[in-house]
Amino acid sequence: MLVSLAVSWSWDPSAPYITPGRNTETLRERLGLSEDEWRLPPTLVATFQPESWHRLRAGCGLLDAVHGGPGVMPTAGAIGDVPVAAVRMMIGAPAAALALEAAVARGVRDVLVVGSAGSLRDDLPIGSTVIVTGAEREDGTSHHYLPAGEVVAADPGLSDRLAARAADRGLRPLRGRVWTIDAPYRETVGAIQRHREAGVLAVEMEAAAMFAVARVRGVRAALIVAISDELWHEEWRPGFDDERYHGALVTAADAVLACAAGMA
Repeated sequence: MLVSLAVSWSWDPSAPYITPGRNTETLRERLGLSEDEWRLPPTLVATFQPESWHRLRAGCGLLDAVHGGPGVMPTAGAIGDVPVAAVRMMIGAPAAALALEAAVARGVRDVLVVGSAGSLRDDLPIGSTVIVTGAEREDGTSHHYLPAGEVVAADPGLSDRLAARAADRGLRPLRGRVWTIDAPYRETVGAIQRHREAGVLAVEMEAAAMFAVARVRGVRAALIVAISDELWHEEWRPGFDDERYHGALVTAADAVLACAAGMA
């Protein structure tokens, strides 16, 4: 009789067999780069969506240097005289964790991210924004970093700075928790209602993993999300082609760039 190991699986505190430092060092050697060439600036700006990525690339002076597709390695750029790193991450908790691990292994210590999320509340229509304070962990990735009972949260100080820069640009983001899930087609009616009643603002796919990696690696992370769809009507209302959503992504990216520029 076959028995699944997942039945009794729990967080394992033993040392990892493969480390991000060793993996990135192997890549550096394969590319023939020096340690100085490989090392990244301490601040990383990141996103997932093309609208916000184009803005971040332009703001970091990387339009000619970095391919626009997701999943590329973090690349060093600058906002004026302030060195920064930038990356467009692929969607989902595992991919976001991999990108963040690679960046931290190369010297990043502060992470500023623009994401998107589905609203659970009628006071967060498409095009609204949220400064994410923490995440309900229904992903798989974060559970490989921290036990199930551990809370994952953004860095409060970095989040305050990002919120201030967002306000400077006319955004009025709410602050609160999101629900991170790996399976968007399992955002059930019952789960949506349960999280809404618990005060959760929105649902997305990366926050819990990014905050878990940041906590384990001892770095700071802050996240602003633009509302892309609404899950509080009788039927789902997507807004992925809505100009309000696209505009919020661009303005949120501007806020991230301004925050990063002030990190010097």
